[in-house]
Amino acid sequence: MKNPWFFLLIAALAAIILAAGCASQTGGPSAPSGDTSQAGTPAATASPEDVAALALDLSDFPQGYELIFEGEILPPDESPLLGDRDFVGSYSFAASNESGELAAGELVEQIIILYHKPPSRENLDILVKAFYPEFSSWSLSPLPDPGIGDVSSAYHFSDSSTTLSGHLVAFGESEVYCVIMTMRGDGTADYALTKEIAEKAAEKIRSAGFTVR
Repeated sequence: MKNPWFFLLIAALAAIILAAGCASQTGGPSAPSGDTSQAGTPAATASPEDVAALALDLSDFPQGYELIFEGEILPPDESPLLGDRDFVGSYSFAASNESGELAAGELVEQIIILYHKPPSRENLDILVKAFYPEFSSWSLSPLPDPGIGDVSSAYHFSDSSTTLSGHLVAFGESEVYCVIMTMRGDGTADYALTKEIAEKAAEKIRSAGFTVR
């Protein structure tokens, strides 16, 4: 039988995914058809496969993790990111190691975002707030820069209304952005795991040599 913490974690992840919104196609507005010689550079497009190819898989996790969710997602309907021509698309991968033998499981979510803006702390903040709007009402404490990618940031978070807490690492590598969020239901979230998973994600992006234009 699953530990009660597992259902608390899954409920939290489900709320995040529902807030963000699953997608059947990439999220950015498509470039206009016809003559592309007009002033301005049309937004580049990327297929779902392009985004998915950069995502983690279970082989990147310690033994015992199981897939919880994988697929395209969009920011919430009210997010200004949906009207931003620089936003191309996003993809989520989530896994957990919860089992009946564990006091509480670790939930890990990765969000890969293709965004036509150079990496900066400002853009990291925009993307984190877009995909995790609940953080506006949770306690969020900055951590030292983890030094991943071209630019990165890290936070510890907790929800005062529950016992959920965790860590988040966001980084930008060229025009590919990535957010790694780890969460536990018993207040013992492990930052070392968050950073380790983020470093694996960055290496996968670098190895792919992926750019969106």
